[in-house]
Amino acid sequence: MILRYSRDLLILLVLILVGACKNNDSDSTVPPGLIVSDIKVLFIGNSFTFYNNGIDFHLQKMLEADQFNDTAVYSIQRIAESSYTLQAHYQNAATLQKIKSDTWNVVVLQEQSTRPINNPTLFQQYAQNLDQEVKRITAKTALFMTWAPKDSPTDIRTLSSSYIKVGSVLGAQVVPVGNVWDAFVKANPSINLYHSDGKHPSLAGTYLVSCCFYYALFEKNPIISTYLPSGLSSQYAVAIRYAVYNYLQTY
Repeated sequence: MILRYSRDLLILLVLILVGACKNNDSDSTVPPGLIVSDIKVLFIGNSFTFYNNGIDFHLQKMLEADQFNDTAVYSIQRIAESSYTLQAHYQNAATLQKIKSDTWNVVVLQEQSTRPINNPTLFQQYAQNLDQEVKRITAKTALFMTWAPKDSPTDIRTLSSSYIKVGSVLGAQVVPVGNVWDAFVKANPSINLYHSDGKHPSLAGTYLVSCCFYYALFEKNPIISTYLPSGLSSQYAVAIRYAVYNYLQTY
């Protein structure tokens, strides 16, 4: 009887020790909430995307400024050629190779500024063609709605409806940069979002675009961002951050 109890006690002690070892092994791993992951975004566009060092540059800087409370590793890249349409990108081997070159999470498509107005059929056709390439790598497509020229602000109506229609066809997220831009210009006429040509973005304009993607793609509040682009006043930056957040949170 005593031997049996001793044997049972020994078995119990062994089980406790095994359980303790398993717990120690578990404790040595990184908690699920702290696991670092890679998030990769590719912008496909033209000079609207690459002006002022590029949306990718400023968005990357915004995300890096978050590293004290965000363990994700972000890679924001672009392939952007002056005056390119989505048709030109689809017919460019370098663009197709760039799509295939990495495990992107999101690929952002920016159409040439007037094509959604002048030839919406070609816009939709080549957005669909590129979307098929994006789907082949199991990434998601997002559409970058651009803004109207300074001397023709009402063009935003056609731009907006064209992007929304294509987004619906693709089942893709539409980031309504053009609508945010239009609302900001009306509310803040003293802050110039346009380059001197009245079409391309100023630094303030590129920063507004970056804040839109910061919120839309990553659900991050631009109001609390600490990144300030060199050459942009903090007063302008704060106005842009609040305007982007206030518009997109109710969009």
